Amino acid sequence: MDGLVNVGPALDCSFVTKLFGRPYPVQFRNQGALDAWERALGDTEVWRRWQESGTLCWQIRQELLRQLGSMHPLSPAAGQLIAEDRQRLAIEVSTNLKYHLSQGTVIEATPALETLLTNSDVDLSLPMSMVAPPYRAQYLYFGDVAMRYLKVPASTAPDRYFDGVFCFLTPNDGSHLPTEKGWTLELVFVSKRQDSYGGHVSLLGETDRGSTKVGEWLDEVLSAVTSQPGGDFHRPMHAAVSYVVRVFLYMALKQARLTEHREYDETLRRAAGLGERKRAKLLQRSAFLYNGIIVGPESLPPNAGASAAGGGVAPHWRRGHFRMQPCGAGKQQRKLIFVAPVLVHADQLQGEMPSPKSYQVGRPAATAATAVVAA
Repeated sequence: MDGLVNVGPALDCSFVTKLFGRPYPVQFRNQGALDAWERALGDTEVWRRWQESGTLCWQIRQELLRQLGSMHPLSPAAGQLIAEDRQRLAIEVSTNLKYHLSQGTVIEATPALETLLTNSDVDLSLPMSMVAPPYRAQYLYFGDVAMRYLKVPASTAPDRYFDGVFCFLTPNDGSHLPTEKGWTLELVFVSKRQDSYGGHVSLLGETDRGSTKVGEWLDEVLSAVTSQPGGDFHRPMHAAVSYVVRVFLYMALKQARLTEHREYDETLRRAAGLGERKRAKLLQRSAFLYNGIIVGPESLPPNAGASAAGGGVAPHWRRGHFRMQPCGAGKQQRKLIFVAPVLVHADQLQGEMPSPKSYQVGRPAATAATAVVAA
């Protein structure tokens, strides 16, 4: 962003307050923020650079922070920004611009899959090459099961949850950080209270996508969070990041069920061929639409409920897990398998299923990472 650029209208559109029941990046788009930033910067070199495959969300954020500190107050929003506002706004704008400029998509796990994954563990010796987000940019939108399981760190409000998490997998170009690792995985968790934006937790960790183990990567990205003041950050964030890993491990399985839907793109194509009045009406209806993938089975597998000896034992989940299983000639090869959890004594249940217990596997190492926590 060289020279003075009028980003006042874009700033005015970028503060997300109410979500209106939509995934966070969808509401950012619906406020007109994306269009406003494109009008302000669309003819600039920085806009073209931000669309390059090797540009990190972190890089966009740093450039925005520098510019927000020196921009001419061309709007009330720009003129009244304090340091905390600039930090929050840089996070909001950079994540959403990275998501939309990379043609991101929303990923949603079915309630059945969320139930299975929240009652499963991850073998921390699995290679990070198994954790493969399908797109350069995606927003994992949490359903009710995941929201109840994933706790926002240092939150005392019982109605505060994570709405979802941005996931960016970017090949390193060697210019932003001194490292031999070839990929950066950025996770930005967005929290909400009722239907209002509630803050973020931002994590950045590098991986070679090969020999690095899942446990090592988790230790790296969470080590900075443990040093944050004001409460226990490691335990809830370990559960949240581990859950994201489980979703992508499931998506890597051959038997994974993935259903793509592109209602938003289809609506835009239909609108292009209509008259002005009908087009405006159709575009207004598209406010709740978005492109996405539904992941997981529609219902729990038949063997999820099981009876066992020992009638005095209360109904509970016997935890599932991901692991590498020997296969092929002479059992020399390995393949990723998912052993689903089992609900023991399901026949005794009356009402809701028992909630999953809280598990923590492994301890963080004191290595470098980036973490930002906002209230």
